[in-house]
Amino acid sequence: MSTVETCGGRDLSGRRFSDLVSSFTAELQSLLIAAPAILLLSTAALLLQLSPELQTLLDLRFARLECVSLWRLATCHLLHWSWNHCGWDVMVFVSAGVLCESRWPGACRRVLFWSAVLIPLPVLLAEPELLCYRGLSGADSALFALAAGMLLQEEWRSGRRWWATFAGLAVICQFLKIAAEIYAGQTLFVSDRSFVPLPLAHLTGAAVGSAVAACCAVKQHWGPGRTDNNGQT
Repeated sequence: MSTVETCGGRDLSGRRFSDLVSSFTAELQSLLIAAPAILLLSTAALLLQLSPELQTLLDLRFARLECVSLWRLATCHLLHWSWNHCGWDVMVFVSAGVLCESRWPGACRRVLFWSAVLIPLPVLLAEPELLCYRGLSGADSALFALAAGMLLQEEWRSGRRWWATFAGLAVICQFLKIAAEIYAGQTLFVSDRSFVPLPLAHLTGAAVGSAVAACCAVKQHWGPGRTDNNGQT
């Protein structure tokens, strides 16, 4: 009797495990469909961390920046100085990016494009002695600002004032965090001596994300066509 009960328990555990695997597979498939660009870029960042040679070919060195190498403005964001640096950046990038791409794909694409182009430029002007720029943290800030700004608009229009207030506080806290980093000259959450922290990149990213969210709000209220939940007209 106990043998039968034990076998039955194992069968039940096996079915539960199979159901769990099936559920995880279904969630992963839906994630790949909803946010392919974010997952592709995150995977590329992790793979590039395995190859120092490729990192040298793709990084942005300000002293050698020329018109023929402007593509490095995009590739440099996928490179990192250490696995600690890479892990933190990719974790935030996936968390904020999947939310943005799945809910507002048009706005997310604009943020990714303008972040790649604009973030290194203020750093170059403010830190001309800097040899090389790497990291997704600026894009992380842009995606976080976009998510908070878009949620603020949606929750306010839906009449959920408490959630809108929470989203607005998230925006304020982000800029306060960046101000504290600029004042302290170091990042608040990542402790890594393998690179020089650049809070200006975070500020530029947050400004890009906030600007795109603000443009969506303007189009929603005053544009020729109303903006849908995807950040598209």
